[in-house]
Amino acid sequence: MSNVESTGRPRWIPISTGLASAGWVFLIGMLVSSDLARGPNLLSPLHLFFHSVALLTGVLTFWPLERQFDLVGLTIEGTLGSWLFLVALAIVPAPTGTLLDPPDTPVYTLMLLAVFLTVAAIARPIIAALSRRWLALRAWALDQRRVRRESYEVGFVAAAVLALAALRALDPIRLIALMTVVVLIEIIFLSLIGVES
Repeated sequence: MSNVESTGRPRWIPISTGLASAGWVFLIGMLVSSDLARGPNLLSPLHLFFHSVALLTGVLTFWPLERQFDLVGLTIEGTLGSWLFLVALAIVPAPTGTLLDPPDTPVYTLMLLAVFLTVAAIARPIIAALSRRWLALRAWALDQRRVRRESYEVGFVAAAVLALAALRALDPIRLIALMTVVVLIEIIFLSLIGVES
């Protein structure tokens, strides 16, 4: 029996989606109900179980998208980013100062990396899907180098916004300036760099 449905979609995709959804619900429940940051041992069975579920949920979330859109590396980046993000929320003590305060700098650095990777991984399949749907030029629509670069730009914007907020320097003017700079950089890339065949 074929493992592909009549629509051409593999049968394992609904199963993976269901397991990933259940994993996220379970993780959110642990974040709400368990105080993992105050655990007596960060390598306790509870913490190891949390890490295992977080990593498995990340794989189940991003691997089908990597396979569907041929996005090489998405599973690794998405799983690592989401795991770091969950660890920062559940285990790492919340910062009390700004980004430049030495005691809080490592915490902010971890969160910035997690936000960059997670947002970029979420944006990448969305950009790929929109490109295939709306770009008439097939070479542009299937240009994986452009898709990866633009997803990194989205992740950078999210991390930069968080960094400005951590510096207590976020305001509409700086936000508009940041978005303008990123858009101009992408326009320059599009004009100077050819399409990946």
